[in-house]
Amino acid sequence: MNLKKTMLAASTAAMILGAALPGTASAAACSVSDVQVTSVGQFSSTSADATMTTYNIAPMDAAACAGGYDGNDMPKPSINLGYAGDGLLNGALQTRTGEDLFPGGAFITDEYPTSDLRGDGTADDPGWVMLGRIDLNRDGTGTFVPEAVGGDTSIVLASFFTVTSNGDGTGTWAFTPDAAVASRTEALFGKNYFDQFALVFKQAREFAAYDFTAAQFGVAHPSVDVPIFHFGGTFDISKTLGRGLSHVSLWARDPASLNTVPEPGVLGLLGLAALGLAGVRRRFASR
Repeated sequence: MNLKKTMLAASTAAMILGAALPGTASAAACSVSDVQVTSVGQFSSTSADATMTTYNIAPMDAAACAGGYDGNDMPKPSINLGYAGDGLLNGALQTRTGEDLFPGGAFITDEYPTSDLRGDGTADDPGWVMLGRIDLNRDGTGTFVPEAVGGDTSIVLASFFTVTSNGDGTGTWAFTPDAAVASRTEALFGKNYFDQFALVFKQAREFAAYDFTAAQFGVAHPSVDVPIFHFGGTFDISKTLGRGLSHVSLWARDPASLNTVPEPGVLGLLGLAALGLAGVRRRFASR
């Protein structure tokens, strides 16, 4: 795969994708330009000693955003396998307010529809898996705390995500999984793929979510054997949420159906090339 050519083509295509989603937000409306990707990297292989090549690109806006919303960005998922109603982005009612901020799931479109992940015969599962979050300290840094996926704490590592806040509503972020994640997990969980990832920024009283899709990066269906990708970027949420920043959460969306064998795909693009959540679901369902 020629990453440089792919990114040049995708930068043009992504200009028409940006959209702010309607909702019941009562804070300032977000803009897709609040959060941008400014660099994309790829490991030389899937081995632990692989080297990274990084390309700086023209700033790429989020494909869509939602918010700002008053209140918290809770609840977190409990099972955390993308099921309908399990976690805020999967359509759970907002904690305390009881508002339905994401009816049917966040960032669901004709291109990225819900599916039957639970295996109950109803294609209503949005597929959002919370990978973890960073609570920011006064110096604008913090440690990424991974979430368990289907009860498995070994899938997401603390090295997957970093954020640095400048204290004025601006800063940088990076989504940086390790090179060996595919070889480390494929035997356990099989092959699967994500098609989106989202960053949720929480200020003291408000939050907003920003979505990036595989289509933006011009790689529709890379093999899970494709070396892992990294993404880096910037944020300026000062007009949407203000200067303060409490934490940032990282989510990824799994569109696979439990009743189908998913085509090896864009999970590699998102840097989690063989998490195999379908395998996790099968193991979880058998308990």
